[in-house]
Amino acid sequence: MGVALWAALGGQARAGEEDDLQRQIDTQRASAADLERLDELKAVTSEITVLRSWLDEAWNLRAKHEYDQCREVLDRALKEEDLIRSEITVSKLRAQEQKHEATLKDLRDRIAQTRKALQDTVDKKKALERTAQ
Repeated sequence: MGVALWAALGGQARAGEEDDLQRQIDTQRASAADLERLDELKAVTSEITVLRSWLDEAWNLRAKHEYDQCREVLDRALKEEDLIRSEITVSKLRAQEQKHEATLKDLRDRIAQTRKALQDTVDKKKALERTAQ
């Protein structure tokens, strides 16, 4: 009777573990979709593709009842998600930097043009003062 009870509880534990893994995979798939939406600059499309392939691999391992390997793949996928988030942040910051650099260059060009125009005006004034004398 003890063996039957152990087998029944073991089967329930497996079903619970399989359901838990399925939830984790589904959650990480939703997270991958969120990351894809966050990646407005398309800086990490290949990394998101790798993440999705790992989640497919985890699903296949879960289906084969290879739970330990499935958990390893899910852990790897979580770390990849963190990396992707960081890379998205970096790409957005780089875009902001490039925008600020372009604005700064434009302002410097305008200052140089204004200085040149001012110098031209000063030169013309001096020339007019010489001819007036």
